[in-house]
Formats: sequence, C-alpha cells, structure tokens
Amino acid sequence: MNNHIFWRKTLTIISLCLYLTLAVSPPALASIHKYPEAGDRVMFRSVQSLRDTDEKAWQVVLYKRVKSGVVNSFNLRLVGFPGTQLEHPVPLNVAAGSRAIGIANDIWSESDLPINVGEYDFKSIITQVESNQPLRLNLPVKGEKKAALLVPPFAVREWRLLLETN
Repeated sequence: MNNHIFWRKTLTIISLCLYLTLAVSPPALASIHKYPEAGDRVMFRSVQSLRDTDEKAWQVVLYKRVKSGVVNSFNLRLVGFPGTQLEHPVPLNVAAGSRAIGIANDIWSESDLPINVGEYDFKSIITQVESNQPLRLNLPVKGEKKAALLVPPFAVREWRLLLETN
C-alpha cells in the first residue's frame, strides 16, 4: 500500500511539472531592442524570421525612430532570401483575416537598399491593429505572383508592444 501511494505522488508531481513546462509557458518572443543613435534619437526594433506561402524565407524588421520622445518614423523592412526581388515602388497591402487594414507606402526609393529589400511606412497600419490576430502581407515579388507573408499572433503582439515602447 505504501509503495502505491509513493508512485501515485511521484506521477502527480511529474505530471504537474510537465503541465507547467509545456502548457503554461508563453511562446518565445524575439525581444524588442533599443539602439541609441545620434544625439537624443533612439531606434527600437523587432526582428522576426518568417516564411511566405511559397516557403521562401524573409527577415521581417519593424522599427521606429524616436527623437525627444516623438516618433519620427515607424517602418517595416522586408528582406527576401535567396535572390528574391521586390517590385518598387509598389505599396504593401496588409490584412487581418478577411479585414483589409490598409496600404503601407513603399519608401524604398528613399534609401540605398538592394532590390531584395522592401521598406514601407507602417505608422498608419500599426495604429489600426487592434488585436493579436495574424496579419497577411501581400508581397509584390518581381516576376512572380504576389507572395503572402503571414505574421503570427506572437509577432503581432510584439509589434503592438513596439508601438507603445518609448
């Protein structure tokens, strides 16, 4: 009888540990990083590595620049790998589920970035994101049909936190 109670307690403890480890742990987030720039200007950014619907890899960087507590820019940079080329200047259509959120203007021409990089003004988009629902970015890929990049809920949550970060 004592042996039975010992094993029952042991299994209960193991089960509880597994539950706490697997079920309660939040998903891993890439953290929001702060980078001091010239003077009193600071850049905050979130970086994700995602795959589009054609299984092509993308680095997705959402960043904002703040000067004296005022947000000067809030941009989304998409880097396609390997050898992906984006159409420029073509805006980026953003949706959450079946709801269109808006169009992010292509600001690539204002930079000296390579053709596999897209740079979009995302300030008007991020302010309209009201939940952590996945976002769909319709990418204007050169010479191909438009690819779609799905931004998962954990990344959307981080982007919304970035909006509030100062």
